[in-house]
Amino acid sequence: MWLSGFFLPQVLSHVKLVNVMRPLLIGLAGISGAGKSTLAEHLEAQGGVKRFRFDAYYKTAKDCPTLTNGRPHWDLPESLYLDEVYEALCELREGNDVFIPVYNRRLCDRTGRLLFKPTPVLFVEGMQLFADTGIRNLFDLRLWLDIDEETALVRRLERQPDYDVEYHRLVALPAQRKTVVPFKAYAHGIIDGSQSIKTVTETADEIIQRFLGIDGSIA
Repeated sequence: MWLSGFFLPQVLSHVKLVNVMRPLLIGLAGISGAGKSTLAEHLEAQGGVKRFRFDAYYKTAKDCPTLTNGRPHWDLPESLYLDEVYEALCELREGNDVFIPVYNRRLCDRTGRLLFKPTPVLFVEGMQLFADTGIRNLFDLRLWLDIDEETALVRRLERQPDYDVEYHRLVALPAQRKTVVPFKAYAHGIIDGSQSIKTVTETADEIIQRFLGIDGSIA
């Protein structure tokens, strides 16, 4: 099965040997529609790896930045409780369990929380993931999914047909160009997100194995 490449037992063994006291944290960023969630979900399905949802930490209505029309502004780093993200990732790096919020974007509120247990490899995915220096520096490896804006919009509309295109062009894109795209420079590896999920995953596989090194040590 093509997705099994990275998560062969011997690779996970390398991770366990190198990170005896903590999991390997891999950050996955890119603009909306780049394929971050799809890649993380496919990798998680193979076992031995878990996906940590950055967007579970969106702010509640009373704290979230708003537009002039009163709608929440979802496309800023300030739209998330970054201090909580940092604290949770620090705990996970130490191998500790954490509780993560269950967030409902329609309500702009938290509706509960879930127990999250670390695994040998943790994938954290989100648009503004690299914008905060403290969070960015927690990752052992930072990956960027690269894609052109129009292709990303088409993908967004495929999964969310009622997505507000006017909001996208007037609010989301300008914000992402300012608070997401510049942080591509901090990625250790860049993946062409316009390719098939098979090719994207194989590329991620190659980057991660190269990063681990043939002796299993972090480069």
